[in-house]
Amino acid sequence: MSRNIPQTVPLDSASTRPSEQTYLERQPKTNYRPAPSFTKKPCSRVPPPQVERIKERHILGQSQREIARAEGRSRPTIARIVKSEEMQAYVRHMRERYYGLGFDALDAVQHALQFRKDGQLGRHLLVDIGVAPSSGEIYAIASQPDKATLTPFEIAVAEDDDGQINRVAYGTACAMEESARCFGTSLPTAAEYRHLREVATVADEMTGGRFLEICLNDGLEEKRIRQLAEQKVRRDEARRALPSGHVQRALPHKKQKAIVGPASNRN
Repeated sequence: MSRNIPQTVPLDSASTRPSEQTYLERQPKTNYRPAPSFTKKPCSRVPPPQVERIKERHILGQSQREIARAEGRSRPTIARIVKSEEMQAYVRHMRERYYGLGFDALDAVQHALQFRKDGQLGRHLLVDIGVAPSSGEIYAIASQPDKATLTPFEIAVAEDDDGQINRVAYGTACAMEESARCFGTSLPTAAEYRHLREVATVADEMTGGRFLEICLNDGLEEKRIRQLAEQKVRRDEARRALPSGHVQRALPHKKQKAIVGPASNRN
């Protein structure tokens, strides 16, 4: 009786070897989607009637925050609507009409002053052109402290270019003096404070009004600009201290050349 003996299949040496592919090569490749392309002008989801209401509110003078709260929309959406080209064209048109009324307004003021003799209008006009003092200026003039009762430091801090005492600066000077008395610190003299204020003014002019911003953000740049302003102030002080012409002629030749030389170079 014959037996069914399974035939052995000879193994090939190549089949018994591990695959030459690496693990990363056997991993399935992932297909990435390309990034979706956005349209240049996304469609607005704000209904047209609400857009018109938002424009109306903006024309009436409401702020963007008030409009957003009333309409239930975000502030960027409100800003996009009120800054649209259509809205800006409307604003330009209204401004042209408003500026066109200037001649009519001037004629009306002239008629009211010359024929109706409107004293109240004349008073407002004098205040606007700077002839009559305003209510704030009247209060400042009436509430001026007596300079005889102030210390030199308080005068140096509180006195403005017109010789008037600024009430806020005067209060600051009093607080600085009281703080120095309590903590035992020293304050600059009146001359030193005026010099420092002049240096700060020159530095502000050199930076186009950005000296305070530079002081808050960049200490090294502040130091450099302050040194340049200090040099300029000292040159101006030395120039103001120069003797008159007949005194210069009486000086020795070397000293006269040293004083007049920079001025001649500038010319």
